[in-house]
Amino acid sequence: MNARIVLALCLLLALAAPSRAQDEPVSGAEEVREAVRGIDESEVRAEALMPVPDPEPAVPAPDPAWALLLSELEADGLPRAELEAVFARPEVRFDPAYMGKKLRALFKTKYLPRPEVQPGPHKTIWETWLTPANRAEIAAFMKANAKALAAAERKYGLPRQVLVAILMVETKLGKYCGERPALSVLASMAATRDYDVVRGYLEEFSPNAAQVDWLKMRQGQKADWAYEELKAFLELSLTNRSDPVIVPGSIYGAIGLCQFMPTNALKLGVDGNRDGKVDLFAPADAIHSAANYLKNAGWRKGLNHNGQMRVIMRYNHDRTYAGTVLAIAKRI
Repeated sequence: MNARIVLALCLLLALAAPSRAQDEPVSGAEEVREAVRGIDESEVRAEALMPVPDPEPAVPAPDPAWALLLSELEADGLPRAELEAVFARPEVRFDPAYMGKKLRALFKTKYLPRPEVQPGPHKTIWETWLTPANRAEIAAFMKANAKALAAAERKYGLPRQVLVAILMVETKLGKYCGERPALSVLASMAATRDYDVVRGYLEEFSPNAAQVDWLKMRQGQKADWAYEELKAFLELSLTNRSDPVIVPGSIYGAIGLCQFMPTNALKLGVDGNRDGKVDLFAPADAIHSAANYLKNAGWRKGLNHNGQMRVIMRYNHDRTYAGTVLAIAKRI
């Protein structure tokens, strides 16, 4: 409301108040007349009827669980304002279960006996990966992406069959790129450094003091690893001007058709379709990036089967995985 009008109304209210004595002159009458002189009555009425604006909505703040993490990311050069805007969104949730489940898996691998392989018939590659439906999808993918596959073969020396086999095993050619939010997974693991927060996930194993010390050491290592992956993930999103909140990922934050960890996406990702960004959910980018990774891992023309196994096991350390990729590649 206009300041002059406010002053006049206040003085009028003061004059309207009962005086101490009926015959005592009211102080300030002349000031009131001077204040209201020249003020149009319709102006006063219009100002009085103006609606009071609603207060500005409160800007959401990030969960306090992210406080230290955001300070570390800012210290490493990421813009604070953009970080806070991202981490304040309701989809970005702190969940210590990601770290708790990882520590459970590590504990089982180190301290518990491995389960015996059950005897009996096992499904063949034809019954799992090369069903008629899958073969039809593979053929359609190779046809739709023939140009990118041919270019990757020429540039990196990777047979297109090997590249398609990897994308098939990793994500069914992009059909299953993960159901977890990659940002929340990596950020939660990076922020979960207190063993007491995840102690409940290990209680059933009753770890002794030495085992708890080992778990704390591994937790710190995994938190450091997740931090580097998170930083790379955010840098990639900033470079691409993409929304990091909506990116799906694996249980440990791998992304895209080729399931790269973000640090590998920054180092070895390739803009295969030449649209100015590395988008591992785009088939051409995933194809070129996987080929670039394998070339850097040691793939070269003329490698024998054992050499090919070693290279693919640098993509995924599991021997069964590498054998499956090569078996599929031979049959498509």
